[in-house]
Amino acid sequence: MDTQPATAWHRALRDPHLQQLPYKVETNAHNQILLSPHPPWHSTMQVRISDMLRDRLGERGLRAVEFPVETPQGVKVPDVVWLSDERASQLSPDAEASPVMPNLVVEVLSASNTEAEMAEKCVLYFESGATEVWTCAPEGTMTFHTAPEEQAEASTLVPAFPAVVK
Repeated sequence: MDTQPATAWHRALRDPHLQQLPYKVETNAHNQILLSPHPPWHSTMQVRISDMLRDRLGERGLRAVEFPVETPQGVKVPDVVWLSDERASQLSPDAEASPVMPNLVVEVLSASNTEAEMAEKCVLYFESGATEVWTCAPEGTMTFHTAPEEQAEASTLVPAFPAVVK
């Protein structure tokens, strides 16, 4: 019998009702489950960004969509991530959420995202080891963050990535 208290993330992974929801599931610092509904275009943007990363990075590293990562404020699930080969080699196949922060984290913005929420996530990702954090606005405009409050004209990790995803 498991004697450790179940975290909200652990419970969410095993709850068959939550597995059937068309929502992104995350947790917060209070061990509460957060649900974020996403329309179909959101998934389409995730795939486009992932494909564009593959086209520019080749098979280097690990690309993933909806990748759960541990942060000091609970488990977050960035829309698209890229990990260098070095970071990817540190992943455990039985981890429920990655203790290794990806080098690159991408969030596709939805109407439900607030500026404060995204600023908080950006800080969390950088504090946990991300090198860059990108956001993609609904119309496809990319914003490249090199630090929590610093933006760049282009990515330093993937300089050929376009400013607009179509």
